[in-house]
Amino acid sequence: MTFQIYNKEIGVWVGESDIPTQDPDLGNTEVPLPGEVGQGITYAFDESIQMWRSYTAEQWENYLANKMTRLPDNDEKFKAMVTDQLLSLSKSVLSASTQFVLTTRSVTELQTQLKELQTQLKQFTEAKQPTEVQQPAEIKEEAQHV
Repeated sequence: MTFQIYNKEIGVWVGESDIPTQDPDLGNTEVPLPGEVGQGITYAFDESIQMWRSYTAEQWENYLANKMTRLPDNDEKFKAMVTDQLLSLSKSVLSASTQFVLTTRSVTELQTQLKELQTQLKQFTEAKQPTEVQQPAEIKEEAQHV
């Protein structure tokens, strides 16, 4: 049994072998080539119909141009859309994280200022309090001497 070996990406015939290839980039088929190799014809295996297609040099150039510039399928479009959304969300998270850091810094500064003000208030309050508490009788006596 002879296996025809082809490149999975573009389908081009690579060679034949008595044993199937294990290379993940190459495919194997038992479908024989429709003609001889080297007669100005390039053969490409179409997996969707399990048949070989024959191309002249000009047809082959057009085939490769179309094959290499194909439009993304729905799965690739979906992946691109999800990637765009993840990028947008990542930017939002980065912005929120930056804002959080700035807010935390501001709160820390305000807490420091509050402690300083509380300390100043305590010192001011202690300075205004008399050192001895006068009794009402002493106050009357002082008032009479005046």
